[in-house]
Amino acid sequence: MTILCVDMAEKILQQTQESQDRFEHILRYAFEQINDAVLFFNLEGAALLVNEAAKKILNIKSQISGSFWDFFTDDSLGFSMREALKFGISHKRLYRRYFEKDLEITTTFLYEGQKTSHGLLIFIRDITEKQRLISLIHRNEHMQKMGEMTTTITHEIRNPLGGIRGYASLLYRDLEKQHSLQEIAGLILDGTKALERQIGSILQYARVPQLLLQSSEINQFLRQTIQSIKIDPACPYNIEWDIHIPLGYFFAPIDPDAMKSVFLNLIFNAFQAMPLGGRLTISLLKEESCYKIAISDTGIGMDEKLVAKLFTPFFTTKEMGNGLGLVEVKKIIHAHFGTIDVRSTVGKGTTFTLTLPVKR
Repeated sequence: MTILCVDMAEKILQQTQESQDRFEHILRYAFEQINDAVLFFNLEGAALLVNEAAKKILNIKSQISGSFWDFFTDDSLGFSMREALKFGISHKRLYRRYFEKDLEITTTFLYEGQKTSHGLLIFIRDITEKQRLISLIHRNEHMQKMGEMTTTITHEIRNPLGGIRGYASLLYRDLEKQHSLQEIAGLILDGTKALERQIGSILQYARVPQLLLQSSEINQFLRQTIQSIKIDPACPYNIEWDIHIPLGYFFAPIDPDAMKSVFLNLIFNAFQAMPLGGRLTISLLKEESCYKIAISDTGIGMDEKLVAKLFTPFFTTKEMGNGLGLVEVKKIIHAHFGTIDVRSTVGKGTTFTLTLPVKR
């Protein structure tokens, strides 16, 4: 009977240990899979717990072992680690800029168990993308309000301008026999037409893009757009194409018509920057949360002052341009919660890099 009880007890202990091991395995797997950084330092500052997300967010290449101060300065995370461990200080929420990342940091001091198990538990969330999207939302709201105000003002100008144009037309007709005066009336008419064109451009600039989003294969979409340009009679014959678009299923929430106008604008701008021919390179790179699309030319390039003005409304280097092409491109990209970056070197060429989110 005693032997039977011992065997049962051992079996129960074995099952309990196996259950505990499975539970520990599940916890450790979940711990490594979460996207937030989790770190635990004991009272001496030794790292007892660090997940993979912590290494990625804090840009740590090696295994964290030893003390906190072997890897960080005392106030790297926005508070004094020495004081936090000495006095048991917790912080509900801190915000810190670290290696060009916006971090949200929460700490909890643990007292449970033996003193050797006491220490500081740190949770860190990378909110860089969240902050960028919030900024874009605020910018879009600001642009919408500016658009409403601009629309009101331009309509107030357009109404009297129409009257001026009407009276100038009558004068031009009635002064048929007085050529010098008729010429002046004609100048007034030309001036009103120019103003109306400018008003139309301002209204177009102020209008917030209304996107019709759909999940599209961004790589296939790029290939089709490039193919349609290649067969266009306006496509220069002296351009060497260098395309780097990977195979696979790369879906992104985009408005196909709006994005096609973006690529057409950037690619034909690249053609104009290479009047004697050159190489046009288009590449697509998928990262964890975004797609990066680069359009590079080997054209005349631009200096820093010119690059800084590229997205300024009505600024243009073209004789027949209205200065709204790249402005419209930037509006469309921002409406997709993306960004556009420009790098250029005089005499070597220009690269436009578009960053688009994988998910809306």
